[in-house]
Amino acid sequence: MDRLELAWAAGFFDGDGWAAAIGNRARRQPQARINQAGSVMPEVLIRFQAAVGGVGHLGGPYRKPGRQDLWWWIASSRPDVEYVYSQLAPWLCSIKTGQLQTALGLSLHDPAHSRGEELAWAAGFFDAEGSVCLLKHRSHDGYWLIEASVTQGCALGLPPELTRFRNAVGLGHMYGPMFQEGATEPIWRWKSSRLIDVRAVVELLDPWLGEVKRDQATRVISIVAGQATLPRGNPAWGSHKTHCVHGHAYDTARVRPYCGRGVGIQRRANKQCLACSREQARARRSAKSTTC
Repeated sequence: MDRLELAWAAGFFDGDGWAAAIGNRARRQPQARINQAGSVMPEVLIRFQAAVGGVGHLGGPYRKPGRQDLWWWIASSRPDVEYVYSQLAPWLCSIKTGQLQTALGLSLHDPAHSRGEELAWAAGFFDAEGSVCLLKHRSHDGYWLIEASVTQGCALGLPPELTRFRNAVGLGHMYGPMFQEGATEPIWRWKSSRLIDVRAVVELLDPWLGEVKRDQATRVISIVAGQATLPRGNPAWGSHKTHCVHGHAYDTARVRPYCGRGVGIQRRANKQCLACSREQARARRSAKSTTC
């Protein structure tokens, strides 16, 4: 069995899978399951079943008005769940390991992983919970920003899966906890918002990424990379103005140089308009003489 493909499958199960003992107290049966939405059977579910040796069953679709069709992989017998656990255990994070241990009553040590195995796990986790998307620029209409993110809910603090993912790819930042309406747990998120960093993360995960997330990332990166480079600063905010808000030209209104108070700060003409300063001073003197 390909260890890297199993590491990917473990990451995918860490992201979207769950395990529990189902049934009444007298006859509880271990069950493991992964749900995915799509118009057809998702490629990642077929890949997951193949990675764990064909164990378990694929099912669906479950249809509900106004929602995408739901498909699933499920292992519902003790031998199947035990086998899946034995295959994925070396790479699973603590939460899903604990679920399977509770369902099966097993324990496991925490082995060391190779660099390739950690990246394969990270690719599987990204296939389950990650995305690469376009965001509108705040001040430039029609211009797009890029964002790669992985989201997890956890009431006990920063999820270990996100920490492990961040350590595997070596880029991005953690955000949270965030509280969203309707969410049952605080939300935590790993994000990367620089094109060069998102491209590097995708290149690291690419050998193991599923088709859907690979195509999504490739499409978004090509859109952002194909845009013209924006100039630094926004002229409307004053970084490159030639006239003050009252229409005085900085190059003619200035009669003495502006000296910044901070060490090493370069002179900028738009830091001060002396014509405005004189007018304000005259207004103050006029107001003072009137009140006196």
